[in-house]
Amino acid sequence: MPDNAQPIVTVLYPEQYEQAAVALGRAFINDPTFKPILPDINEPIARAEHLADLFRVMLAIERRHGQPAFGVIEGGRVMGAAITEGIAHPTTIGFMMASVPQMPRLVRAIGWGGIIRAMNMFSVLAENHPPEPHLYLQVLGVDPDFQGKRLGGALLDRLKLEAAMRPDIAGVYLETATEANVAYYSGKGYQVLSEIFPLGVRIWRMFQRKH
Repeated sequence: MPDNAQPIVTVLYPEQYEQAAVALGRAFINDPTFKPILPDINEPIARAEHLADLFRVMLAIERRHGQPAFGVIEGGRVMGAAITEGIAHPTTIGFMMASVPQMPRLVRAIGWGGIIRAMNMFSVLAENHPPEPHLYLQVLGVDPDFQGKRLGGALLDRLKLEAAMRPDIAGVYLETATEANVAYYSGKGYQVLSEIFPLGVRIWRMFQRKH
């Protein structure tokens, strides 16, 4: 992609989820959110592979719930992706039920202990969503080989546009466990609502309200 080109964000089709999962696995190798879920695998390549399996499961579950994923693609390759949810966020029980067909892959990815810790994390996050109807940016990541090319900003702009086109939506909500991201998201119009500490991880809750 030329340096001055505007990244183009598109809805991902299921056949593109494999590349999206690989890109997200590489993007989240060092993310604090996943440290307690997958604490015993530190070698970068192995960690990226386990995280990619986790994202394969997440994408499959969100597909089953009819929730969209977005991506930036060049040359047929998914370079960055965002897993999102509309107003009808799956409940913890709904998420667990949707996880059943994916259980072998989920066990392979993070083990039974990781599953318990992940469900604990998911439950706390789900309980702390804003009360207003909102779009939820569950995951956003860019393959490290393509970071610094405004791909993340393009994905955020797409979510802002999605919210703007819906009068029933108050804005876009996300969480981040990376302190440097707080300033980045603030520059995109997100405001910090509070901090929470699921599994001992410091997480900032952020909301971009429509104006």
